[in-house]
Amino acid sequence: MTLIALIALAAAQTAAPAAELPADNEIVVLTERLRSIRVSPGVTIRKGVVTPGACKIKRSSGDAEVDALACGAVALCATRPQPSRKAFNTCIDAEAIDTIFGLRGERAARNAELIEAEETGE
Repeated sequence: MTLIALIALAAAQTAAPAAELPADNEIVVLTERLRSIRVSPGVTIRKGVVTPGACKIKRSSGDAEVDALACGAVALCATRPQPSRKAFNTCIDAEAIDTIFGLRGERAARNAELIEAEETGE
């Protein structure tokens, strides 16, 4: 699966003024990791019906959560009728983008909890 469309869309969504971006630009880092993944979705599509198979990461991003979200997007899109492989790939790209923003939020929340616990001595 190629993630070129994913990267272009994510880059367009992150092209906000610098003041609005987080200081660490984690979304850019996560997007780059997602871009580095090579996935074999392991599905067949015949007459719009998707038959799921085993999603395999052929080249890891080096981040287990990012790798998992790529196959999660494949699994989610496999539950919906897809008229073509192109439509299936578009679905995967859109789901992966949504999930990458969610992952960034989850990580920010975990980091905030760790900092708070450290400051309060918990």
